[in-house]
Amino acid sequence: MKKLLFFLLVLGAVQAKAQVIKGSIELRDSAINRSIPIEVPAGAKSVKYDVKVYADVGEIKVTLTEPSTKKSFNVTIGTKASSTGHEPSKAEMSDDVSVKIPGNWTFYIRAENATGTISYEFEILKP
Repeated sequence: MKKLLFFLLVLGAVQAKAQVIKGSIELRDSAINRSIPIEVPAGAKSVKYDVKVYADVGEIKVTLTEPSTKKSFNVTIGTKASSTGHEPSKAEMSDDVSVKIPGNWTFYIRAENATGTISYEFEILKP
């Protein structure tokens, strides 16, 4: 019983050191213009992100902006025309960004007449 209690306390301590924001969006001939706020508190060590974008049709743009309006990434993907039709596009971005300025970071998603998927995960690491 003591081992179980110790394990749960350690697990709680580990979880308290990180906040995770994740989700996925399926697009079917859709237009979307969405912003997802990411609150990075003072004292946060870094923001790890993993974003995957797949466009079967149309164009999808994703941007991560820090409070200073500096962009950590800004990617636009779209289908490529070929002699036999179109070819899907995909992109994957991941990094561990040191927090210089805490505050509101924003993840923007914009798509026009797009079919595809977007998955994202942001982990705010605290000291």
